[in-house]
This record gives sequence, C-alpha cells and structure tokens, in this order.
Amino acid sequence: MAVNGADSTEARRVKGPGKVLGRINVLISAMGSIEREAQRLTIWSPLLLVLGIWSYFSLHEEPGWPLIGILMLGAVVATWRWRAHAWIMAIVILATGFSLARIRTEWVATPLLRGFAADVQVQGRVRDVERRSARRATLVVDIDTASTLPLDEMPRRVRVQLLGKLTLPHIGDHVSGLAILTPVPLPVSPGAFDYGRSLFFQSIGATGRFTNATTISAENIPLEYRLRRAFHGLRGIIGERVRAVIPGALGSFADALITGERAQIPKAMNDSLQSSGLFHILSISGLHMAMVVGSSFWLVRALLALSPALALRRPIKKWAALVGLIVGLFYMLLADSGAATERSFIMVAVMLFAVLVDRPAISLHNLAVAAIIILVMAPEQAVAASFQMSFLAVMGLAAFFEWWNRRPEREVRQEQGVMTRWARRGVLLVLASLATSVIAGTLSGIPAAHHFGRVAPYGVIANALALPVVSIAVMPMALLAALLMPFGLEEIPLWVMEQGLKVVMQISDWVASWPHAGMALPLLSPTVAIALTLAAVFAFTARSGLRLLALPLLVFAAWSWSMEQRPDLFIEEKAKTVAGMNVDGFLVPLPGKGTRFAANHWLKQEGQGETAALAAKRDLWLCSPSLCTATIKSRTVAFLRDTAQIIKPCPEADVIIAQYPLRHSCKGRVATIDRFDVWRNGAYALTFRGGEVQIATSRGHQGNRPWTFKPRPRSKK
Repeated sequence: MAVNGADSTEARRVKGPGKVLGRINVLISAMGSIEREAQRLTIWSPLLLVLGIWSYFSLHEEPGWPLIGILMLGAVVATWRWRAHAWIMAIVILATGFSLARIRTEWVATPLLRGFAADVQVQGRVRDVERRSARRATLVVDIDTASTLPLDEMPRRVRVQLLGKLTLPHIGDHVSGLAILTPVPLPVSPGAFDYGRSLFFQSIGATGRFTNATTISAENIPLEYRLRRAFHGLRGIIGERVRAVIPGALGSFADALITGERAQIPKAMNDSLQSSGLFHILSISGLHMAMVVGSSFWLVRALLALSPALALRRPIKKWAALVGLIVGLFYMLLADSGAATERSFIMVAVMLFAVLVDRPAISLHNLAVAAIIILVMAPEQAVAASFQMSFLAVMGLAAFFEWWNRRPEREVRQEQGVMTRWARRGVLLVLASLATSVIAGTLSGIPAAHHFGRVAPYGVIANALALPVVSIAVMPMALLAALLMPFGLEEIPLWVMEQGLKVVMQISDWVASWPHAGMALPLLSPTVAIALTLAAVFAFTARSGLRLLALPLLVFAAWSWSMEQRPDLFIEEKAKTVAGMNVDGFLVPLPGKGTRFAANHWLKQEGQGETAALAAKRDLWLCSPSLCTATIKSRTVAFLRDTAQIIKPCPEADVIIAQYPLRHSCKGRVATIDRFDVWRNGAYALTFRGGEVQIATSRGHQGNRPWTFKPRPRSKK
C-alpha cells in the first residue's frame, strides 16, 4: 500500500505541471490565432466599424461633441504612433465607427414636427416621386416654407401623399399646396422597427398629405435636381415600353427588375415571392447588379476576343471591366440609386477595380473594402436590414468561393472519357450551386428573422430552381432590351424575358403552396441576432482557431432565445386598441375595427400570421359597449373606451387602460395607463412575471436622441 501511495503522490506531482503546460499551450495557441487574424485586420475592419456604430445607436442619450473630439484625436494619435499594433488599431476602428455615426447624425439632422398641424401651406422642390397607384402618389419635398409651423419645428424635408386624380410632378418641380402634417411615426411597440429614425436619416421631419390641388412649376430647376430628373423621366419611358410588350403583373415585375419601380406589383405576387423565398429578386441589389455588370463584362470581352491581335496584345479583360463599371453606374442611376442599389454598385465597382489591378475579383478582402466605403458614407446602414442581409450573404459566398478555389485538385490517375469528365463537372456545378443557395439563404435569414420574423424554409429549393432562369433568360434579356430600346428592337428580348418570368412565378407559386411556406416566427431579439451574426462572422471569416468561437456564440444565442419572455399585453400609442396573450400563447386584439395597423404588426412580431380580425375571435376579452376585461396570467385587465367616462364606480382591476384622461379618477392595483400616458410615452408593452409587472414604452426604448421628439401640447384656443 505504501508503494501504491508513493506512486500516486508521484503521479500527482507529474500531473500538476502537465496541467499547467497544457494551459500554457492553449494560451499560446490562442495568442497565435489572434496574431494570425491581426494580419488580416482589413477583413475584420467592417465588423469593428459595425460594432462601433451599433454602440452609438444603443445609447439612450446623445454623446456630446467633447467625447467625439477626444475619440477622433485619440484615433489620429494612435494611428500615427502605434499603427503597427493591431489591437490598438482595432480599438481605433471601433472608436471611428462610433464617431462617424455621430457625425452622420449631425449631417442629416432636421427639426422634427412635434404635433398635428392642419392647413399648412407647403412650398418646396420635389426631391423624389413614387407613384403608388393611378390615384395615389408619394412625394418627398425639400421645404422652402411651411406656414403656421414654429421655426424650431420646420423640417428640411417632408413626405406627403397626393390622392385622387392628379397631375404628377417631376423631380425638381416646385410645388405649393395646403397640407396636413403629422410627426414622424413612433414604433408600434417598444423595440419595434423605428420608421421615424429611418426617415430622420433621409432628413425627413414630418409626414402628411396634400388636401387640395397643388400648384406645379417647372421653371428654374436647380442643377442638383437635373440628373435625377432626367433619369426619373427615362425610367418612366422605359416602364411604358416594357409594359407595352409585357402586359399585366409580369410587366410590372419586368419593370421592377429594369428600373426599380415596384409600386405596380400586385399583392398576390409579392406574397408568393415572400413565401417561396424569392422576394429578393424584386429588389435591385447585388444579384441584379452582378448579372447586369457580369453580362456586360462577358459580352465585351467575348467580342474583343474575336480579334486575335487585340486578344494577344491588349488588356481586353481590363477594357471589359471598364465597360462593366460604366454599365453598373448607369444601372444604379436608372434604378434611382436606392441604398441597396448603391451598396451593390460599390461592391461590384471594388471587384472590377481588383480586375484592373490584377487582383482576384471575388474575395473577402474586396467585400471588406466595399463595406468600409459604405459604412463611412452612411453609418446608419449598419442597422438596416438590407445591408445586414446582403453583406452576410455575400460574406458567406466569398468565403465559400475562396475555399472552393483553394481546395486541392486530386489527380485522377485512370483515364477518363469525355462524358465522365463532363459529368463530374456537372455534379460539382450542382453541388456548388446548392451550397451557395444554402449559405446565402441561411446567413441572410438571421437579420430577416430579427427584422421581419419571416423565414422561407423552402427558399433553397426555390432559388436553386429559379435563379438559373433569372441568370439566363431574365436579366441578360433585360439588359439586351434596354440596349435595343433606342432602335425600337426590344420586343424579342422582352418576350424571352416574359417567358422566363412566367417560369419564375410558376416556381414561386408552386413552392409557396407547400405546407409552412413563408413561416412566421417571433422576432429574434437584438441579443440573439447579434450572437448569431458574430457566430457567422467568426465561422466564415476566421482562418485560425478563432473560428471555434462560433460554437459558444451559438450556444449563448440558443440559451438567450430560450430564456426570453414575450410581452403579455400591448397598448397602441393612442390607446385606441390593446392586445393580450391568452392561455394558449396566442395574441388576441380587441374585437372591432380599432387600429388594426398596430394589431397586425404585433401579430407579425409575435410570429402569428393571422390578421387582426381573425385573431380577435379567439377567447380572451369580454366586452360591453364601454368596457372590455380579460384575465392574463392571473392579472385582471380592464380597457375603458371613451364612452366609459360616465361609468361609476371605477372597475376593480390590476391594470386599467383608458382611451381618455383619467385625471386620477380611476386607478389600477398595479398599473394605470390613460390617454395622457400614451401621448407622453407612445406604445406600451407589459410583461407579467411572477408578482412583478415589467412596463416598457416606445419613447423609453428610443431614449433622448435626435430622431425622437417630445410631443407638443395642442393649443387651447
């Protein structure tokens, strides 16, 4: 026994240093991974910029200019003195992203209207025009004057509607007319999509509609409007020519792919494309820009290659890249230079520039450069769904193709026939196509689930079937039709394009008819979405052991998702309607018309696809003409309509909600929310957890930021 004890003691003595050495080896390996990734700082720079920008948007108070000055000065000094130290430069990039977001906010800042304003005489220049239907259009107007508005609430731009039989103005026209203006909208619930913030970054400080016929003048149009005016007119002409050849919904589909005009597309077509996972085809983004520019590049290079002298002595590949760059720029301007289109052009332009300097066109490095340019120009894109979806998808594809091009080519020793070699290439092509569909669909699905709560489980199948048709018969024919339009020869390519779109819609309708197509899910919380995004970035971007960080991030995302507790009661921002969770976990709005806009959004964010009218038929609310009551997680809730002001005594309930000011005449045991409360704080969300009630509001979630406003009391006149 003594011998065994001595052996055991000796083993423990040996094992102790072994554990220490093992930990040291792990630490050395981790440091080596960090050093390896530090040499690829350019590729990691977009992520660092995004984290800095997200930090800025997560604040509840606007950071002061002294802090921004210190950060920028520190960034300059650190870059000058310690630019060789990657970890210091990483901090510099984070600080730069934060500072750029603050600077951009100041650059686009506009006064915000703080209350309802009627009979406002609006005069200004039309900056943008969007025809919604034959009797409805939306204008963005650069304001010259707006009568009756306080000077501190005079916005730089307003977004107003024209209704009825109308003469549509053009970009650059001067318009004047009476309008009803309202403040930019609040989120429909705390943490929901902030459309007001999106408008603010377009320098739009109010929305509304014209109430009478507008006066339109096309004289003395400033230079800054003329280029966009010319392309807007060209879009209209092209759209008419396209719809003359392709009638109906398919003509609107074709018009959207060429000019970006999507207002005429029927709802049924939109719903089908969304459910099948093909809706991205409608948005002029990286897919379309790559197809148009790629087709131009291939065509020009093929034509130049017909001349042996040029092919052997001249850089025809670079010439083709220049032509592709010009075509891409024209396509961006024709499609109205929307945010997604601009991003796509920048990305394609970076890749074409790589061709000009003899670098690989498709790489993570080029994607990083494009992302840096976009984030510097418009930092707010970092919180936009389209930016997140497109760059996550392209990141995955770029990483996949880098791996695909690096994979070892196994020499086949036995002799193979021509058919065998072609079959092998065909199999590899199919596998690569399926892999790209899975990667792009999965990665873009992360922000889609966060922003929209919709997933297309059969999107891989739909894209695998439809994208070859789009690549061969739709987008190349669209480009050819546009080139032949000046000669009146567009009919044949548009006919081919129409046949391709018919096949695409047949695939879309077929896939959309499958069970659970277009599945609705509760919106992913920011915590879960960020964890999944970081996991994807580490998995596809890292080239070292840091790739393993994706695993704990996935575990953390799953744990956070399982621990989330959804709100149990929603209150609309004007207290016109409410909705509560029943015992089965379904959201039930109040019966009646109410404000179904808010209720429909609540249902979508909870992953319930029914309309408000259908959801209201579920069991929860007991209503009389003046009072509705419900029991939610053992809490009694009472909703008092306007007609309940004469009800005495006050109903006994844990939570009392009133459409009118209670003025302390009625009080709930736990919470009391009346018309004044929602006027001050916006929409409410209440969560019942044990003996506690957690209350969140839209304005409380927004914080005190430049895109938020304190409502102005109505005049007592």
